[in-house]
Amino acid sequence: MTISDTVGHVWRTSVLLQSARWTGRHLARLAGPALIASLPPAIVVYLAAMPLVGDAGGLVNGQFALLSALPGPLVGWTVAMGVVSMLAHAVVLPATVLMAAGLMLDRSVSPSVALRTALRRAPAMLAAGAIMLLGWVAIVAAGLGVAWVTAQVWLAILVMVGLAALAAPFLLAVPAVILEGCSGWRALGCGWRLGDRLAYDGVTLLVGVLGVPALAWQGLDRLMPLLPDSIAAAVTGVGYGLVGVLATVFQAVVLARMFLFPPDESERERVSEEVLRLLPDGPPVPARPVRVVAALALPGLLYGGVALTNPLGFVEIAETNVGEGRTQDSKSSGGGGLGPYSVDLRALYSGADRPLTMVMDNRVSRNDSGRTSMLTCEDAECRDTTLTWAGGQNQIGPVVASARLADGRLVLAVWTEDPDDPPRRIPTVRLSLLICDREGCISPEGGKPLSEPIGYALGHDAVAVAVRPNGGLVIAQTRENHGSLLDRTDNSETISFTFCDDPICSRPERKMSVNLDSASGGDDERALALVVGADDRPVAARADSETGAMSVVTCADAACTTPRVTKPEEGRGAADRDYTTGKRGSLSMAMRTDGRPVIVRREVFDGSISLLDCRDRTCAQIDKLALAGPDRARALPALVLDAAGRALVAYQDRDARQIVLATCSGGKCETAVAARIRHGLGGDVAMTLDGRGRPVIAWVDDTLGIYEREWALKVTTVL
Repeated sequence: MTISDTVGHVWRTSVLLQSARWTGRHLARLAGPALIASLPPAIVVYLAAMPLVGDAGGLVNGQFALLSALPGPLVGWTVAMGVVSMLAHAVVLPATVLMAAGLMLDRSVSPSVALRTALRRAPAMLAAGAIMLLGWVAIVAAGLGVAWVTAQVWLAILVMVGLAALAAPFLLAVPAVILEGCSGWRALGCGWRLGDRLAYDGVTLLVGVLGVPALAWQGLDRLMPLLPDSIAAAVTGVGYGLVGVLATVFQAVVLARMFLFPPDESERERVSEEVLRLLPDGPPVPARPVRVVAALALPGLLYGGVALTNPLGFVEIAETNVGEGRTQDSKSSGGGGLGPYSVDLRALYSGADRPLTMVMDNRVSRNDSGRTSMLTCEDAECRDTTLTWAGGQNQIGPVVASARLADGRLVLAVWTEDPDDPPRRIPTVRLSLLICDREGCISPEGGKPLSEPIGYALGHDAVAVAVRPNGGLVIAQTRENHGSLLDRTDNSETISFTFCDDPICSRPERKMSVNLDSASGGDDERALALVVGADDRPVAARADSETGAMSVVTCADAACTTPRVTKPEEGRGAADRDYTTGKRGSLSMAMRTDGRPVIVRREVFDGSISLLDCRDRTCAQIDKLALAGPDRARALPALVLDAAGRALVAYQDRDARQIVLATCSGGKCETAVAARIRHGLGGDVAMTLDGRGRPVIAWVDDTLGIYEREWALKVTTVL
């Protein structure tokens, strides 16, 4: 086939379509330079880099991922590998262009000859590449400048695309260097001269050299999460290797075609004669598809084998993005089926008929009082969810406490207004219950109010609910005893305990109450925790958000008519507290099978997190273990006990931007990174155990913007 015949065939069809067909037909011949340059570094990375990452790495959904910052020595090593990769591509792409041009002109160029030629002309290629890189930086800067001046993102994108299309002919400098031997500056001029049809050549080069490879990478990224975890790593490794080689070969074919076959006949003859004169010749290049496929698959299979067998002991995690959205004070839009609400997690439960149920407060804006919803996962991966609003008749405000019944249903404590009371500026409310299942929440028929009528302004006292061994409930409720809402001197607080023999509290009985001399936890239910032991006796813990003290209330007798109060941690003067930080004292509690409580608390003064392991039920003596230092956490940690009696604590490490899981037993705690926080932690961390006894953590990754917030609700299972 003559050059003229080839040209006529090329321009009768689309350059991009013909390049794609040609790439598929000759991939085995043109993949040599990319494989020679990429295969050894890939194997070195998999064999050397992964062990050096250590605790900074993990397996997330079967894929290797960084969960924390790289160790110092690895940062420099990673930067060096990135630079080497860029330099290698600056040699591989010209070498592949040389081989593609040889095939188009019926000249055979072997991979070794092409790489040697590209190395000899590397200085000119790097000079041209550096100039083109500066040009792309200028284009991005122009787009950012337009966005800053006009505040119109679409206009900035339009400007960048237009400038990129105008500058795209400079990409023909790559074949100008490797096929004609031009210097850097001269190669740019040759490329611009050949791309004289800016509207066509510029768009073709922009789409072929940059657009199609970018779409291929993006398509692969979207495909990977759909694969089963057992094969995801191997398919990912092979897929990335294949796409990398395909992209390089396709770019080279597009550049070679655009350079060799310009529309002007005189320019075409000149280019072809010059290229044929300088084109190195070599022995015929045989097509070895089996060897190419094996070379492409080897690094990916090695990576997949390491991820599947996990010989290095990386923490294994399954993570699901349950929902995401955006909220603003003036207007909002949401996603993931959660509507235009930001999410504040309250509790996480697992049940026999449902993998997970999340109780959460939802707010459109920061000034919104919020509503409470339940998000139920319909499958183990939490990809299919059902949202139910937890609202009862005459309810005021969100849910104040929750617990899971033995049959998997949830019981929620809410404030309800008496419909028979006359309208008041401050409504009169009582504490009531809701029973919730898959269909929604209802006020149980026959249930009785759990508190005396009070004004709603006072009804923000903390409430906690726990399930008794007989299926009934215990409800703990606080009440501040000062005479005025504005008078904060000489504070005291009453904690009352109401016992119910059934989950609807048809016959509530207030068995005991206790006065605490100072427990200014206010309306924060996170400062009150309640558990019930196997002997049907409750234990309550109350954190003082003013002084940092903690009180534990237990039953002094079997009938639970007399309370016993101990103070395992004394407080400090309220004057020591810095109110500008917004820190609040909070705690979570669980009970061992022998009746000894375990408490995890966040200190109000410095934000540190500690685990308090009580030596007896009253917590008169404790073993205290420090988990997170001062100012490293702003959210309440979550606590559960596993089947072996170990305390599992999930908390936020703000400085490292991580969700950390601590496993504590025998006076020691081992920590592992459970998730990486991309933006910031919105709300608290919630945790439960799934049906196989594995810790499941729910948390919100939130940008925490002042006027606009983007967030994502995530569920992380530590396997």
